[in-house]
Amino acid sequence: MKAVHGNIDGPLALDEDIALYGRISGGATVRSGKRFILHGTIAGDLRVEKDARAVVRGTVAGHIYNDGGRVELFGMADAIASSSHDGVTIIDPAAHVLGGGKPRSVDPRRSGTKHLPL
Repeated sequence: MKAVHGNIDGPLALDEDIALYGRISGGATVRSGKRFILHGTIAGDLRVEKDARAVVRGTVAGHIYNDGGRVELFGMADAIASSSHDGVTIIDPAAHVLGGGKPRSVDPRRSGTKHLPL
């Protein structure tokens, strides 16, 4: 996996496995079969294609769209949406989803999130 430190102008299509310790000034798409770890910031949306994997430990200022990949959110995002039943979305209890919309079509049995009784 390639480590990238610094700022990148987006939108950006990630065609290789990358760990980012910087900032993408627009949106980004993780291509099918690729892995992406975000320790920094994406100023736009993050799209995760089928069979791709994204681990967000930093901040996505826009929405995260899971199109059939695996998304793990430990940091912060405006909202998360899933458009595929094949996708897996895991939201850590300490993560922050700021309320740009509730997760859409995320099956709690497949999402990996734990639901505790109130």
